[in-house]
Amino acid sequence: MAGDSLTEQLCRMRGLDKNRRKLHRQLLAIQQKIADAEEHGEEWWLKELEAAAHVAVDVLDEFQYEALRRNAISQQPGSSATAIKSFFTHENPAVFRYNMSNKLAKVLEKIDEIVTEMNKFNFTARGPATSIERQTHSLVMESDVIGRDGEKEKIVHEVMDPQRKRDNISVLAIVGMGGLGKTTLAQLVYNDMRVKTHFELNLWVYVSSDFDTIHIIKSILEVATNGGDVSTSNKEVLQSRLRGILDMKRYLLVLDDVWNEEKDKWDELRTILFSGASSGSVIIVTTRSKRVASIMETLPSHDLASLTNEDSWRLFEKRAFGAEVKEPTDELRTIGKTIACKCVGLPLALKAVGGMMRTKTEVRYWRVISESNILDGLQSTGNVLPVLKLSYDNLPSHTKQCFAFCAIFPQDYVIERETLIQLWMANDFIPTVASIQNLEDEARHIFYELYWGSFFQDMEEEETDYGSKIKCKMHDLMHDLATQIAGNKCSNKLELSNPRIIPEEVHHLSIDNKKSPEKNNVLKQFPAIHTYLVRQTYYPAYPLEDKSFSLLKSCSLRALQFKFNCLPKELGYMKHIRYLNLSWGKFETLPETISTLYNLQTLILSYSNVQALPKEMRNMVNLRHLFLDYCEHLKHMPIGLGQLKYLQTLTKYVVDSGRGGCIKELKNLNLCGHMSLCGLDNVKDREDAETVNLAAKTNLSSLELLWGPTDKKGATRNDEAVLESLAPPNKIKYFAIDGYSGFDFPKWMKETLIVRNLIRLRLEECINCVELPPVWKLPLLENLYLGNLESLVHIVLRSCEQVVGSESKISFPALKILMVNSLPNLESWHEEISELIGFPKLNKLVIWDCPKLLSVPIHAPILRKLIIREGNYLFSYRPTKVLALEFWKCFVALETLNIFSSDALVFWPVEEFRSLKCLKFLDVRSCRNFTGSLQVSSLPTSCTEGSLPRLESLYIRDCQELVEVLVCSKSLKFVGIIECPKISQEGLVELTNLTELRSLKLSSCTKWRAWPENMEHLPSLQHLWILNCPGIESFPEGVQRRLPSLQNLWIRNCPALERRCTSGGDYWHLVSPIPDKNIGIEESG
Repeated sequence: MAGDSLTEQLCRMRGLDKNRRKLHRQLLAIQQKIADAEEHGEEWWLKELEAAAHVAVDVLDEFQYEALRRNAISQQPGSSATAIKSFFTHENPAVFRYNMSNKLAKVLEKIDEIVTEMNKFNFTARGPATSIERQTHSLVMESDVIGRDGEKEKIVHEVMDPQRKRDNISVLAIVGMGGLGKTTLAQLVYNDMRVKTHFELNLWVYVSSDFDTIHIIKSILEVATNGGDVSTSNKEVLQSRLRGILDMKRYLLVLDDVWNEEKDKWDELRTILFSGASSGSVIIVTTRSKRVASIMETLPSHDLASLTNEDSWRLFEKRAFGAEVKEPTDELRTIGKTIACKCVGLPLALKAVGGMMRTKTEVRYWRVISESNILDGLQSTGNVLPVLKLSYDNLPSHTKQCFAFCAIFPQDYVIERETLIQLWMANDFIPTVASIQNLEDEARHIFYELYWGSFFQDMEEEETDYGSKIKCKMHDLMHDLATQIAGNKCSNKLELSNPRIIPEEVHHLSIDNKKSPEKNNVLKQFPAIHTYLVRQTYYPAYPLEDKSFSLLKSCSLRALQFKFNCLPKELGYMKHIRYLNLSWGKFETLPETISTLYNLQTLILSYSNVQALPKEMRNMVNLRHLFLDYCEHLKHMPIGLGQLKYLQTLTKYVVDSGRGGCIKELKNLNLCGHMSLCGLDNVKDREDAETVNLAAKTNLSSLELLWGPTDKKGATRNDEAVLESLAPPNKIKYFAIDGYSGFDFPKWMKETLIVRNLIRLRLEECINCVELPPVWKLPLLENLYLGNLESLVHIVLRSCEQVVGSESKISFPALKILMVNSLPNLESWHEEISELIGFPKLNKLVIWDCPKLLSVPIHAPILRKLIIREGNYLFSYRPTKVLALEFWKCFVALETLNIFSSDALVFWPVEEFRSLKCLKFLDVRSCRNFTGSLQVSSLPTSCTEGSLPRLESLYIRDCQELVEVLVCSKSLKFVGIIECPKISQEGLVELTNLTELRSLKLSSCTKWRAWPENMEHLPSLQHLWILNCPGIESFPEGVQRRLPSLQNLWIRNCPALERRCTSGGDYWHLVSPIPDKNIGIEESG
């Protein structure tokens, strides 16, 4: 870390280096003893050692902080005056030496005391405890297995697939956490008679953590020879014997419980097993680790799912209420189903708890188990937690710390990978690596180690405007294991109304508090706390008690997440702080004392109102991550950010016209992730932009280039020269240009080779550009946004053959989402040659405020969603009728259509919709001229019947001229007519025979006075809303018959109807059975 050499220099100068080094050595020894005490359950030693370790860490931290502080002061103008001032404070060198000497002496004395007592009672480090190794076998009682039939059949089909006969040998991995039933599933497949007869040789070998090639070969030989002599350890002899047995035979080999993640070991065994094997041979591997599967498999792995609730209950019931147990009462069954659900589909847990409950007949006992942490019961049986803990025990010591820390999050919490890594680093859980720049890489390795070991699950990559984020969850059982291991060190609470519920020994605390207490004195109550996270960001600021501010100076906080309305200057006193999350705060300024947080690694100000950063931020020499996402009010940057050599994340940088915010500050920063580079209109010289050398910042994955507004269209600055000099790295995935006033895009965008890896592209407010760069040639582009390009009249897709190094004739080969917004002069979008095929993967198309656009070369075979706003040229009564109809014919797979604010839409678009045979959802809003009627009044309304055969939902809102609702599908399930004041009884006639209609919503239809006649055939109606329709006074007989069967009934601002539906009214006997009803202002039922 920055400051290590300065710390040594300071201690030598003050005569404290000997004791500091001794403390550092003893801290390492303490941490080893802690691991030993944790392993063997010596709780008293563990607490004493942990307390000593925390004090030691704080003392060593103070040395580093003081060294960094003095170095920062020495480089400031007027440092001698500052030194004179500090002579009379606690920062005086003599005072510092005296205080630190005392602290060193006390902590060393405490350590010596503990060590003496440990030696007195013969407490010595021991090796791993011996245990009886778990063994597995191929036999299984199929009658004991529930809920795996489908998975068994899938794997049987896979291993017996005729395709396997053409392959030499295939490997299939069954992956899942401990206790999920991987071995059981493999046994079911292994013992299936079809499998037994399909293979000439069937072999089962239990591997476990010791992946020793000789041992595995011996085990295979022993099985193959029914216990024959395999006493030799000569590898050559063993290999020869194995080849003789496997030669030209189609065999099935199950390698159960594999832990090995070393590819070389597997490659060695694979060479032996593959040699001479007959085509169609299969190896099934069971493992908890996805990494093992990825190393060994040749077929897609089978990720074993938890049992369903129904199967879980069947298995639990069989164990808890077996044939020899008397028939259970209904009450026990109800409680038992609750317990079974809490076993989250884990067969081993269900068997263990079910067997335990088998001997318990008292309802009271069953309730205790159902209402408590079920793992308490499971732990006492020894059937589940030891299986999970076995995975934990095989982790390296630093990875164990990282896993246990995750108990700070509540169950089912979505954990963001990078946030977790920053919190690990803040608490010094990541071991030192050769290059301090690679600490995050080492932490990511630990994260994936935990993921591959199934400690984390449900990992997904979420796409955001600023790139992608890796997120995951912990299985509830794994979370409980982390909680058990962490003990009182980690705590997560939903609220802090009663701080007494927090254990005194807590080191890491998180709360999710929606109800802010009047006082928050956590820092006063737990001064040794290292991590304090208040996770709620959308609620009002959660106040700290004023007295707590003064405690920030003496607290041991390493990580703090808090929402402040204003920031106290005392924040700068937290000398140990590494992680500070102040996002969503309402503050506009940061106290200058923030600059004295010399140990801070991560500072998060996202979504805050901050306008400027502290002037002396260059002194924050350990800062690695500065998050400024959506800080819309930020206008100025401090001088010297470029001196922060460890800074990797800078999500926003504002180039301003003053002394600060010079773009050249970015030159030496090795940035990664996302960066928004704002205020580029303040870059005066092209040479300054070239100095940044963005292309060399290869760790950037997302980049925004933003200029300020121009005075008027046609006005230009030096934008073209600046943009030409800001070519991004060629691995960039997310790119945006906003506010660019140049007339042409740079050469590097036209060649496309530099940006060929783009996944998402946004071009906005480029008001002078008359031509797009060839974005249709980008092979990986999935999301394209074009907005406010006022000068763009035509978009011409030219042949991809003009692209250097490309022969493709497909335009937009990977595009999934296309958004075209506010292109007021765009008239056409067409292909230069007819052979060009476009949009093969387009799923969503949005066309907003393009009033002149008529042609779009969309031949998207899988387009599912279309949103149109102000598409005035797209409806056929215009002179451009033929072209408009060609546009609509492109959407044969369309399922969702939203039409907003299209004044040209007057009549029901029969011809336009004729090809939309797959449409399921139609939403028409704010089309002020839309009547809903047919264009030719003489045409029968039946001509629309069946025109949209799959339509299920019709929603019309804020259409002031709507007078008729045409039913174009008998499959309609939801109809909503909202804020259409001219609709009347006659206009709703076609609703009378919708036999599949489930939901009907009529709101703010002020002209509606009566229901249409013959409202008799609504047998499926379940949900009815009548809101703000004062003219409706009654229900027709058909609706009355349906009332008792409704699930929801809402009636608001319909006075006469409300009176009849409330207690004592004509309809009350029909309405009262409805479970969810809201009549007028009173809610009942």
